[in-house]
Amino acid sequence: MRHRDSAPLRFALGLLLTYLGGAALLFFFLDYQLTTMLTHEVDKAMTEESQLLQARYHVDGTAGLYHAIQSEIESDGSQFHGFRIIDPKNKVTYQAGGIAISMVTSFSGVQQVKLETSDNRKHTVRVISFPIGKDMTGFVASSMEPALDLLAKFRQTFLETAGGVTLFGLALGYWLVWRFRGRIEAFNRHTQQIVQSGDLSSRMPAVGNDEFSVLASNMNAMLERIEKLVQGIRQVSDNIAHDLRTPLTRLRADVQVALQQGDLGAHKAALERVQCELEKMQSIFSSLLAISRAESGGMPVKRAVVDFSELLSELVELYTPSAEERSLVLRGEVADGLLIYGNRQLLAQIISNLLDNALKYVPAGSEIKLHAQQQGGQIKVVVEDGGPGIPPTMREKVFERFTRLDPSRTMAGSGLGLSLAKAFVELHHGTIAITKSPLGGSAFTLDLPAA
Repeated sequence: MRHRDSAPLRFALGLLLTYLGGAALLFFFLDYQLTTMLTHEVDKAMTEESQLLQARYHVDGTAGLYHAIQSEIESDGSQFHGFRIIDPKNKVTYQAGGIAISMVTSFSGVQQVKLETSDNRKHTVRVISFPIGKDMTGFVASSMEPALDLLAKFRQTFLETAGGVTLFGLALGYWLVWRFRGRIEAFNRHTQQIVQSGDLSSRMPAVGNDEFSVLASNMNAMLERIEKLVQGIRQVSDNIAHDLRTPLTRLRADVQVALQQGDLGAHKAALERVQCELEKMQSIFSSLLAISRAESGGMPVKRAVVDFSELLSELVELYTPSAEERSLVLRGEVADGLLIYGNRQLLAQIISNLLDNALKYVPAGSEIKLHAQQQGGQIKVVVEDGGPGIPPTMREKVFERFTRLDPSRTMAGSGLGLSLAKAFVELHHGTIAITKSPLGGSAFTLDLPAA
């Protein structure tokens, strides 16, 4: 990766340029404000001096005026001040101070000019004129050199400080770029190793609590999810191959036997067996497709307010004869007025799959119980039985596709019933969980939002 393409470097340079731009704006703003303030203070001081001189002239006349000028010079120093008095004929009658004022006519406001001082240097000077009595005009000049020296020191100090901060920022930016690039390159190395090796069990290093650690934790969670999905795909593939191998073998044997026999009755029986096996395989693929569409949100679902109490009662009544045939007791305890906004057919499929599962695994003489009630904004449905139960280690896995409690996979079924039930429950924004039942077996608990 080229250095100029480094995101941390671009980020550091962007911050540095932003700082320099902000510092420049701040410098010009402060410089302007300070210049304006100092100029205003000089003008204010000259205005106050002119008012003082006018007042002394009105009280003590010319002698008092000259004495007041001398007092101002002694107080503030002569080097940076100048005074001039002219008569109506523009003749200089009095001049004092270290600034040689050249003005001989009055003017309004304040003028800024270059004038020579007693040290034979040109100074930037602010000059104000004012009337003295009816005949004379006075001028007061004040050098801007002290203010300009202060401005120069401010500018020098600001630039030195900004330069030092800039150097520090460059050093800090370089360190941050080096540190960030090191962390990013470590991420890239681990990612490339995972991609090249295909080892999804590898994890990113997560140290500390900064953003990189959060990113590493999220990537590890993603890798764990991908690993489980890949393992699930492999397991599903193996299970599909195992589940379809037996019916395909039977289909092939039936077809071979039918081809070897010339009896129409044998042909018909063979075709009926072939049709039965094909229907089973079609059911498996239909269930797989329904699960995938439900999990991806691609299943079109027509929803309406469903009388869930009525639906559960109908299902209990429907499955009671099957339970009696297997010497089982099926009891239903359903509260009235349970309403769900959903799809009646999919809700019926959920409960049917749970009851089918119980009828399949619960031994004769046991009990199956379905009870439902509303708790707040949720409808809780529990299907429990007195069967052998499900080990805690398998309670999450049984919802995966093709998972069976029968390792030999000799019992009838595809292992998709609970996966389909979970997918339909989540499609209705609900949850399903397995716990141990007081009856001794398993308890499937559904929480569905009430309408």
